[in-house]
Amino acid sequence: MKKLLLLLYVLPFFSYAQSTCREVVGYYAGWQWYDRNRLMNPQSVPYQKYSILTYSFMQPQSNGTIAISDPWGDKNQLLGPINWAVAPAGYDTQFDFGNAAYHLSNQKLSDYAHAANCKLLVSVGGWTYSANFPGIAADPAIRAAFAHDCNTMVQLYGLDGIDIDWEYPSTVSEKQNYTLLLQQVRDSLDAIESVVGRPLLLSIAAGASSSHMQYVDWTNALPLLDMINLMSYDFYGTWSPTTNHNAPLYPVSSGAQSGFSCSEAVTNLMSYGVPPDRINMGVAWYGRSHLTNGTPGLHVSGTGQSDMIHFSADDGTPLYYNVLNALNQFDYHWDSVAQVPYLTGITTNSFVSFDNEASIELKAQYINAQQLRGAIIWEISGDYVESTTNPGTIAATPLTDKLNSTFCNASTSLNYPMEISIHVSPQPAQDIVTIMLDQHDSNAMRVVIMDLLGNEVMAQHVDGRQSVRLDCSSWSSGVYLCYLSSSSVQQVVKLVKQ
Repeated sequence: MKKLLLLLYVLPFFSYAQSTCREVVGYYAGWQWYDRNRLMNPQSVPYQKYSILTYSFMQPQSNGTIAISDPWGDKNQLLGPINWAVAPAGYDTQFDFGNAAYHLSNQKLSDYAHAANCKLLVSVGGWTYSANFPGIAADPAIRAAFAHDCNTMVQLYGLDGIDIDWEYPSTVSEKQNYTLLLQQVRDSLDAIESVVGRPLLLSIAAGASSSHMQYVDWTNALPLLDMINLMSYDFYGTWSPTTNHNAPLYPVSSGAQSGFSCSEAVTNLMSYGVPPDRINMGVAWYGRSHLTNGTPGLHVSGTGQSDMIHFSADDGTPLYYNVLNALNQFDYHWDSVAQVPYLTGITTNSFVSFDNEASIELKAQYINAQQLRGAIIWEISGDYVESTTNPGTIAATPLTDKLNSTFCNASTSLNYPMEISIHVSPQPAQDIVTIMLDQHDSNAMRVVIMDLLGNEVMAQHVDGRQSVRLDCSSWSSGVYLCYLSSSSVQQVVKLVKQ
């Protein structure tokens, strides 16, 4: 298939003046502060694109107390830049929550979020820090200590609530104790709402497989929770015997495990009595790579190893912006069964599963159709495309924008994209370039040429035609994007002008 590039990679950055149309919970991974010269930081985040940000992760200790994960990064982000004129030596190496008096005022993560009408939570646990949850949940005194530290964080960091990410309760006793832990935290948050002057939320991150769902006492937990954040990704990867999708919307056509798709996970969760308006479906701003035995493809034998040639920066699990940066090394494909894209290496035996604007639009339409509360994003920096003309600034957030724009479309219909291949000839072009389609769409179609800064170079309708010739003699030399669109097609190819 033809190599495709994605339009919103270069669309100009824009914001929403109003709050999001559905819940958009963005997980803010604190360690990403260090990447790309701190491109993601409390000052740069486009808060208006999220209804909630959830800072991740805090470490639950065996005695019930909670520790921050990174004394330098967490304190600088949650409390604002450290004021070394007053902070004691070694302050940035201590795993306490910090002291607001040692930080510059009005620069906390919550200050920026609240100014944009975005709520801020902190997530406790996660895959790395869940080992102590069973012991905490089993002991009344330790549960109380845990709830106390949740309250301390709420007041110190200016939070709007707490997210519990226990991965995962796995016994009947843990199932019962989980509810007791949630009750303790819920009661403690309720007790300080009048002190902080705002309602406080309690959410949990829930596993997407039935084997994890069964160890939550949904009947008794639901009255305590405002939201359930369904982690509907990581279904398949290098641990799978064959290549498959990280987050298929619908069940895959080969190598399927029961319940291993976004739609099945939502259906299974609702079968436990969880109402749709309490569910935020997970969407992944990252992909997964898998090297294959022989010719790369979907549902072929994998080696169990990820692609460290193209994606070593992400340990083989590429964030979306790094997928975009590597597109010219891959062929693009669309799985019309699972309704997600994938890539295969041109010169390497590499398979890459990921989500793009087309699949995120379908997932958002599915969320609309099922009348779910909204979506959770893991994690927000994945689609922060850095400006080429103004390095150090975010030029675009294509996946987040597509999620929001679809949520704000009241339609609950599911519109699957047509598979029309497009070809540009010659490559590189000099004076005339021809855009050819392998079939035509009966709907109104349009070709738009854009430069890599998102500027429109030209646009032309191509209704009912399978080819169109464009005069490119006046264009500057370089790379452009040729965008083909109609109500049922959205595809982009790279165009090189000599």
